[in-house]
Amino acid sequence: MICSPFKFLRSSVELILVIGSFMALTSAQVTIASNALPAERTAARELQKYLALIADDSEVTATFHVGQSPEALAVFGLDGWNDLRPDEVLYCVKDGEVWLAGDAPRGTLYAVYEFLEREYGVRFFTADDELVPAQSPFRLPPDGTSYRYAPAFFQRSAAYTTINNDQPAFAAKMRNNYFYAPSAEEWGGYNGLIGWCHTLDQFLPAEKYYKDHPEWYSMQKGIRLGGPQFQMCLTNREMRQELIKVVREKLKGNPNSHFISVSQNDNHHPCQCKECKKFIKQHGNETDLLLDCVNEVAAMVAEEFPGVFVETLAYVYTRQPPKTIRPLDNVAIRYCTIEAAALAPVDSPRNAVLANELKAWQPIAKHTMIWNYVTDFARYYLPHPNWTFLDQDLRFFRDNNAISVFEQGSFNHCGRAADLTDLRTYVVSKLLWNPDLDGQALIHEFVDHHYGPAAPYVYAYLDGVTAASARHPECLDNCYPHNTDKWLSDSERVQIWSEVFAGVEKFAEDPIYGPRMAIAALPITMDLLDHPDLFVPEPDKRLPQLREVDTEKLLDFCEKYLALADAKDLQESMGLPATQWIANRRTTTSGEAHISWLTEGEQPDGLPDGEKWWGWNAESIGQLFGESQTTIALCDDPKAVGGKAVRMPNVHNEWYLQMSRLPTGIFELYLTVRCQLKPGCKAEGAAMTCGNYPAGPEPVTFTAAEIAGDEYKLVKLGVSNLGKAYYVYAAPVINDNVESIWIDRLIVIRPQDKDGNPVKVIDEFQP
Repeated sequence: MICSPFKFLRSSVELILVIGSFMALTSAQVTIASNALPAERTAARELQKYLALIADDSEVTATFHVGQSPEALAVFGLDGWNDLRPDEVLYCVKDGEVWLAGDAPRGTLYAVYEFLEREYGVRFFTADDELVPAQSPFRLPPDGTSYRYAPAFFQRSAAYTTINNDQPAFAAKMRNNYFYAPSAEEWGGYNGLIGWCHTLDQFLPAEKYYKDHPEWYSMQKGIRLGGPQFQMCLTNREMRQELIKVVREKLKGNPNSHFISVSQNDNHHPCQCKECKKFIKQHGNETDLLLDCVNEVAAMVAEEFPGVFVETLAYVYTRQPPKTIRPLDNVAIRYCTIEAAALAPVDSPRNAVLANELKAWQPIAKHTMIWNYVTDFARYYLPHPNWTFLDQDLRFFRDNNAISVFEQGSFNHCGRAADLTDLRTYVVSKLLWNPDLDGQALIHEFVDHHYGPAAPYVYAYLDGVTAASARHPECLDNCYPHNTDKWLSDSERVQIWSEVFAGVEKFAEDPIYGPRMAIAALPITMDLLDHPDLFVPEPDKRLPQLREVDTEKLLDFCEKYLALADAKDLQESMGLPATQWIANRRTTTSGEAHISWLTEGEQPDGLPDGEKWWGWNAESIGQLFGESQTTIALCDDPKAVGGKAVRMPNVHNEWYLQMSRLPTGIFELYLTVRCQLKPGCKAEGAAMTCGNYPAGPEPVTFTAAEIAGDEYKLVKLGVSNLGKAYYVYAAPVINDNVESIWIDRLIVIRPQDKDGNPVKVIDEFQP
């Protein structure tokens, strides 16, 4: 059992809070201990608030005792508050008085919400949509009513923009306790994870250490390379000691944290040096090597910071259980399901490899954590019909000893425009608190209330996309598909849209249900508009439901409700602004050929003769993360196509990337780049790495000698299926000889097969 560090006995002296601000409740009392925690005081205020709403104009003659106290301990029959599990809740009705308490710091607050929900039918559907049934006269539950519950998961996060850091009150009501940044202590605080994830580069950044210790970093093809696109050399003993030192400092600076992440970087490229290969040959696989390093850190943590878990990832090449190395008792393994077929349960034939791996971890890992992916990260707005097994997956994780689940949804910048975000937030949060709840019942509860008379149209959408997906068990799309074409036909897409949009039109003037229905219709409407071939200029050549559709008005609708839904960007990498999607669609649905913006500049020397090619200049392809003159910047350059190029000073390993306007299919990838040397330095060592994630090819490293000079050089990244890619990237490699890397254009061409014919391209353009 995990014991909370917040347990202590409270003074029996109580502060009596008379609900004088609510005239109907002047005879009701809510009491808390004089030394109550901030979240317990919030619990008392919340109970006051909702009792007044429930009682309406009736009188309440009862006392409610909120929080931990010696008296409450006796009422609940506990030897001590240490008997409670993390976030456990209790309430009971005894002799006409109500007692509510729970594990500190959040349990009492959760107990109040459980009491309101279970006994009075209160529901917290969204941050601004609650159901509080009035009761007149007000009645207490029968004497002897009691409830005790401990959640299945110690950490719970439904990662959607509707419940992230700026919604601490709603997060508490949904019992989410695991966020990107600490929430206010009055709402229970933060049960978080130092470093979050992919921390080796965070803790030992190449910008700080590479110059003096290149041997700490990954060897690839005989070259030591640092930065987030590579791993560390995990057999290096000196590196491990510095990692231990950094972890110790992090924990000292975060004394209330239960978890710290010591986890691999987000890439597929572990060190290939002689010592790392030797270790793997002797001990088993890459997971063995990672755990050997993590265990060394965890041994220090166990001695100096008892009760703290060291989290590491079972992710990509470390997903498989180790052969010989076993994690220490204070190591928590976070299993990541990123490769799963997203439209099937984890515990299903389509995901048998992952399910069996997770089961195989159980006798090895004492503590398991889960990182599950429940959206389409390439296109947040697309229909993503995983509705029928959200509860099944969480029960599977619970049954395999998970103590923490992070359900990664549309967590950044898409607002409520992602596929029914409000519904997902509610259902996933409720299931994280109690996986034994019926997911379908939760869906119906939310839809019936939130959409009211428009609910049948939302059900038409849910039933339509779910049935279409079920007809295609061969679909193995993961959480990064660029379209729905593998499971949704044009005729199905149009039929579902027409049924749903009828609801938009019917409730267009309704001030409450009209906007809700419109935002619910965005996914299927935008998916429809992602298929411009359905809107040929001649209406009689369209499917019947589309013959009278004005695409400009449909785009006006999307533009209006994307803004109302606070949708700033439509994909995880923040490479597809909603405004750009609208602009692209206005071009592609107007009958104009959108090849025009794919051929910027003249064909560069070095491309195979006679091949069809497309090129984008720096302004077209770039997402400038952390843009500044000292990191990544778009700069004037008369030698670049369009007069501008991206300049990346050789002081970091950050990626320059974007993937929202590239063709889909098999293509050869090229960049035109140049390397600017420091004065008096020679063109030696590695200068730049490039790649295409996650489809490949493998990252390519270019030396300073290959790309140095004032003129742009054409370099080949390799052949990639861009339909399965998420983004192309380029990043500097720390090298004292290099001043900056300059990127001019990204170029793609269709490769030829062995007979000299162009490789078949499917869905040629996906703006």
